[in-house]
Amino acid sequence: MPALPSNQFTFRPGTAADARLLADLGWRTFDETFAAYNRPEDMAAFQPTMYTPELQAAELADPDTEFLIVESEGEAVAYVKWSTSPAPSEISGKKPFQISRLYLLQAWTGRGLGDTLMKMSLERAQQKGHDVVWLTVWESNERAIRFYQKYGFREAGELTFVLGEDVQRDLYMQREV
Repeated sequence: MPALPSNQFTFRPGTAADARLLADLGWRTFDETFAAYNRPEDMAAFQPTMYTPELQAAELADPDTEFLIVESEGEAVAYVKWSTSPAPSEISGKKPFQISRLYLLQAWTGRGLGDTLMKMSLERAQQKGHDVVWLTVWESNERAIRFYQKYGFREAGELTFVLGEDVQRDLYMQREV
């Protein structure tokens, strides 16, 4: 698919009023990306641990967290969540910046929107004086790993991710700003 011009998108900060939108969009993107690789009962058990309006409201209220929501023709199609909370010991740097979620609806992948969000994230980290950007990714999500490597991210360690009853291995990845 051809890339879409950026003027077809509206980028806006997430607000307290977006808790339900982020819960729905977060779950929809997570489900589109990972349902085919996981047991339905594990997916169902995971949803209320991450994607409820109440949990999203708490994240929106966190002073160390920012959301950037992307809309096209009035519909939310993607978002990125940034965090300046303390990083795990595997992450180097004195002032780390986390890309906690960079989520797009499946219909919008492959059109350059992910690249736009990554560039905006790296610019945000630089503007705020951070020295390292980090994220986590499932070891089996090869497409995402290749995407992050394209932007200079390298493996920095691993962590356990529990999806329902399935214990998975995620990777820490980081890059200097």
